[in-house]
Amino acid sequence: MIEELQLINYWINSKDPSFLEKNELDKSYFISTGDIVEFIIHYILQYKDFPTYELLLSEFGDKFKKFEDLDNLDYLIDKVREKKVYVDYKQAIFQCIELLKEERVYEALNLMQNAVSNLSKTFSSNYSKYDWVQDVDLRFEKYLEKHNKGTQLTGLPTGHPELDNVTGGWLEDDLIILAGRTNEGKSLVSTYFAYTVWEYLHKNNITDRPIVYISTEMSEFEISYRLDTLKAHFSNKALNLGKLSNPEVYKEYLENLKTLKPSFIILTEEHNKGKKFSPLDIRRIIEVERPAFLVIDQLYDLRDVAGEREIRKRIINIVEMLRQINLSTKTPILLVVQANRQAALKSEKSKEETPEIENIQESDNPAQKATKVLTLRKLDAHTIKLSLKKNRSGEKDIDVYFKINIDIGIWEALTDLETKF
Repeated sequence: MIEELQLINYWINSKDPSFLEKNELDKSYFISTGDIVEFIIHYILQYKDFPTYELLLSEFGDKFKKFEDLDNLDYLIDKVREKKVYVDYKQAIFQCIELLKEERVYEALNLMQNAVSNLSKTFSSNYSKYDWVQDVDLRFEKYLEKHNKGTQLTGLPTGHPELDNVTGGWLEDDLIILAGRTNEGKSLVSTYFAYTVWEYLHKNNITDRPIVYISTEMSEFEISYRLDTLKAHFSNKALNLGKLSNPEVYKEYLENLKTLKPSFIILTEEHNKGKKFSPLDIRRIIEVERPAFLVIDQLYDLRDVAGEREIRKRIINIVEMLRQINLSTKTPILLVVQANRQAALKSEKSKEETPEIENIQESDNPAQKATKVLTLRKLDAHTIKLSLKKNRSGEKDIDVYFKINIDIGIWEALTDLETKF
């Protein structure tokens, strides 16, 4: 019953009348709570809206419950399907027993064969398919989206021309990993990537798709000051220490910034009631905010809704769910991750060595699921090297460089040759 109630919570939170249909469910799957489901269906038909939690608690008392944390949606759907199969299969077995008592063996066999066939369909979900031969119209439409665009990006800009050229930018189905050792500049680069996309959206008047930046380590003000530095080149040190020479200039800039779109939403664990973010939290955020680009800094601070304690299994569960969310919502997601001890040992041997994929913590899953993997190395106070270690359907093992002035937010893309001089 608890799985059914959690699914009902999902349904109410979604505000989507077709939620059950989209997940291939109907009232018959809610064996213990069918009356609640029927009430909600009638309410939606009558009022064109969803009943509140308060109304449902008043109507059904202890039979209904509101959940603060929900299990994985796919897990819940599988559980209610399994329960329905159990109930229907049990009923079919009893019918077969009655037929066998009357020595109606063939009828019993036919009944059981039909029952098993139907129950298999109940337990498994429908699937879609793409036919290389028949679905040519769809493929041509997809091709035309890219035809004769020249240097125009397929996706969102990365902030480095060479990286744009090799990757086509951040695509809507991209799950990107940015990996490096501690204090190498991972958060700095991820903020720059996010800001670059924001500038692109702003200049192209795409005002309804914000950037979402989820930080598990830095405060919203630290990140905001970095963005102010990138936008207007205020001294980042002065912003953090409260030592601007003319605060009124900063105030004027902020007043002007307030008039701009799209939004750039910064979320910390404090905004999540002090709790670590889970993939379910992230799905809700995407459904509500509809971001054009989402950054999660850092992956290893996320919470596994299944409660797995072993870090390797926990990361596998989280990345699997994030990939599903990424694909279903068509939202490019950048995951900031830590490189392991082996990367540190390699960096001691060569000051220009960037981590390899195998140097990413728990890389057998995050790197496998990712469409793009970038590793970084801070070569000196003003130079960052990025290595493209994975690039689905494109070139990889490409190095790009940034010359930066962190304090005033100046980023300059360098070629490999320019770094030698």
